[in-house]
Amino acid sequence: MRKIVALVLIIVLFLFFASPAYALKKRIRAPKPAGTGYSSVRLSRPTHSTVVTFIPKTNVKRFDYVLSYGANGIAQGVVGSFIPAGGGTQSRDLYFGTCSHGVCTPHYGITGATLTITTTLNGGASYIKRYRFKSV
Repeated sequence: MRKIVALVLIIVLFLFFASPAYALKKRIRAPKPAGTGYSSVRLSRPTHSTVVTFIPKTNVKRFDYVLSYGANGIAQGVVGSFIPAGGGTQSRDLYFGTCSHGVCTPHYGITGATLTITTTLNGGASYIKRYRFKSV
């Protein structure tokens, strides 16, 4: 009888002093209006690069981009940003290799290539677009 009373007392104390677990609030993302793509990417095998086309709208403050990949087991990458000037699209040719004094050497054995483009708007909002290249 004492064991049952002690067990019930322990369970009641555990339930009484247990702190509640609160769930996180559901994240609600504001939908982007249709036709608001800020960039497009295509792989250019003849030039051993990826061509990024930036589409600045009137409310775009700046573009940031990071291309990262592994070449023969060594981490490589390209980082850049720019503020769009004037109207119209602007392109960047991101080379899978290294250039020095006008001489470019391509990297081989490229794996895990990803491109992240962050578009910052005048109001402070930012849109992040990630691209993964399966084979380069």
